[in-house]
Amino acid sequence: MTTPTDSLLRQAAALHQRGALTQAAEIYRQVLLTDPRNTDALHLLGVAETQGGNPQTGLELIDRSLQLNPQQPVAVVNRGNCLMALRRFQDALACYETALGSAPTYVLAHFGRGNALAMLSQPAQALASFERAAELAPGFLGALAGCSGALLQLQRHEEVIAVCDRALRLQPDNANILLNRGTALAQLQRHAESLHDMDRAVAAAPGLAEAHCGRGVALLHMKQLPAAIAALERAAALDAHLKPALFWRGMVLSEVGRFEEAIAALRPLAGVDPAYEQGLSACLHRQAQVCNWFEFGRSLDDIEKAVDNDVPVDHIGGLFIALCGSASRQHRWARNLVARHRPPLPALSAGTRYAHDRIRVGYVSADFLEAPTSRLMAGLFERHDRSRFEIFGISLREEDSAMTRRVRAAFEHYVPVGARSNAGIAAMMREMELDIAVDLMGYTGLNRVEVFAHRPAPVQVNYLGFPAGMGSVDMDYIIADAYMIPRDHRADYTEAVVCMPDCFQVNDDRRVKAASAGSRAAFGLPDSAFVWSALHSSFKLNPAMFDLWMRLMLTVPESVLWLVGGNTTTEGNLRREAAARGVDPRRLVFSAVLPYSQHLARLSLADVCLDPFPYNGGATSSDALWAGLPVVTCSGKSFASRYSGSLLTALQMPELICGSFDEYEDLARNLARDPARLAALRAKLARNSRSSPVFQTDRFRRHLELAYTLMLERHRSGQGPAPIEVPALPI
Repeated sequence: MTTPTDSLLRQAAALHQRGALTQAAEIYRQVLLTDPRNTDALHLLGVAETQGGNPQTGLELIDRSLQLNPQQPVAVVNRGNCLMALRRFQDALACYETALGSAPTYVLAHFGRGNALAMLSQPAQALASFERAAELAPGFLGALAGCSGALLQLQRHEEVIAVCDRALRLQPDNANILLNRGTALAQLQRHAESLHDMDRAVAAAPGLAEAHCGRGVALLHMKQLPAAIAALERAAALDAHLKPALFWRGMVLSEVGRFEEAIAALRPLAGVDPAYEQGLSACLHRQAQVCNWFEFGRSLDDIEKAVDNDVPVDHIGGLFIALCGSASRQHRWARNLVARHRPPLPALSAGTRYAHDRIRVGYVSADFLEAPTSRLMAGLFERHDRSRFEIFGISLREEDSAMTRRVRAAFEHYVPVGARSNAGIAAMMREMELDIAVDLMGYTGLNRVEVFAHRPAPVQVNYLGFPAGMGSVDMDYIIADAYMIPRDHRADYTEAVVCMPDCFQVNDDRRVKAASAGSRAAFGLPDSAFVWSALHSSFKLNPAMFDLWMRLMLTVPESVLWLVGGNTTTEGNLRREAAARGVDPRRLVFSAVLPYSQHLARLSLADVCLDPFPYNGGATSSDALWAGLPVVTCSGKSFASRYSGSLLTALQMPELICGSFDEYEDLARNLARDPARLAALRAKLARNSRSSPVFQTDRFRRHLELAYTLMLERHRSGQGPAPIEVPALPI
């Protein structure tokens, strides 16, 4: 028999279902006035209060209902929903699991459990709950959305797309599903498709800030920069605390050269969430690019403390090694980066042993163009012994330049990856049956480190592009030499160290220097002044190094400092820093960009090259030494801080290697004050350069090929990676 109370509850439930929360709540309260122990009214009023933004009140009402009747799985699940709204995720999880204990097929309990686990950063367990909910209720869109979100966290991007496609068949204009699908496509480097999904999401939900942000990221990668800025500014306007929007807006502003605006955009990022991975580093990176050193030291201290406490702070490898000279801290940073970002992936070639007639080596790089990597390696690629080695170049980006054409012709197989995903590149490399894959990028630039996480080759090598260890089991070996990584430094590397006999760095002995350097005046250099050359990437400069260089300028009054030019923001910042240290800003001379052969020639116009620390010059030091310009360097314990020292050791010029800033400053100052000593050093450098193995490409090639052979012999005999000492071959 239907009672008046039953009728009121049915009426309230109908209103509740239509979203009329206020009217429904009034009826629930009316019931409770006459029947204060009515468990349904208490429970449903608690749900209405929670949905109306009062989860604490909702929790208290549902608790009263459950005290009267604990056997209410629906109320237990709704109690979990209250706790979710209160961000008490562990308590919410306990509610959902209690409900499942009495109702194992209750769909909403599985769904709630998935949501709680997702918030507790347990995506694999969350996925299992969402999948069970979707199995029990195939048309439940929320469960499919949960699956797509968990799969995104697990970086299973192809599966995200499949689940989203299934959900979109149920509701084609679901903005959140479109957002997840577009995000997965972006991770697969399918940016045009990602933009299409983000556009659809914005059309369906114009106020969805994340979709506008996704549009901006896609447009950035498609080089539609003004449109990217507009999309990211719209995202930030909709949600001032959306961290990815703040981050990517800073990235695109710096991409168009608006560095100070980028810094201003990024500076608040750490304040939104100090644990946000890019928060501590993104702003500092842009500051380093343009030598804006405002609060630089404090920011660096914060990053180093965060690394020491295993707090995620940075994904930009080149920045961290330029800022931090501690090899052990770099190693910790790299291992933490891998732990956070390396997805669990099947190994495509683990243990595979091919029986090719020739050893197949694949070089992977985004810098087969006018870039230092190709300038150093082009001669090696051309001289590989084709009777014993089959050489592949896997190019991650393309441009039309003389160097690209030279490198392309040097490879037996040159393979642009186009728009392939990381998994697609790995599968392609597996089909090539490479014996050895060499990553020339590491954590720099447009790297694709995830390709190597798929293990596309049985032996994988970290070389040249990233002067540090990668902290990953995906890299078997790092190529170095006895100076770069002494035996007592090897604990700071996950990779097994391959010790080359002369110098770890390859050099192209076919690089051409223009016949005439021209006059100093043509480059804005005074004829009679002492010229310190520091033509290094600006992000390698730092306040401590600049302090030292300015002290040299003050003690050698007629000297000038020759720096990389072309960016007015950087130039202005460095002139301001010089003035603050008592040096006339006009004594800084900024160089123009020249063709490489002319650049090599003009280096001889300088007197001494000042090396930065803790990230030494790599190709920059090599170019200076090739041009006959002595390099004064300071060596530390990290790989990047020993780069120039390795070159100088192989050139038998250890007198230019210093172990401290004081020693560095004394040496540089004394060379400037002693023309005879400097002339003798230049003469020695000229003699040694002609005979040194540093600039003998074919000798290096033979040693590297021997290293590859020894790596592969270990693998084919069933042995794992281990340190390799490459014996010196006859000259």
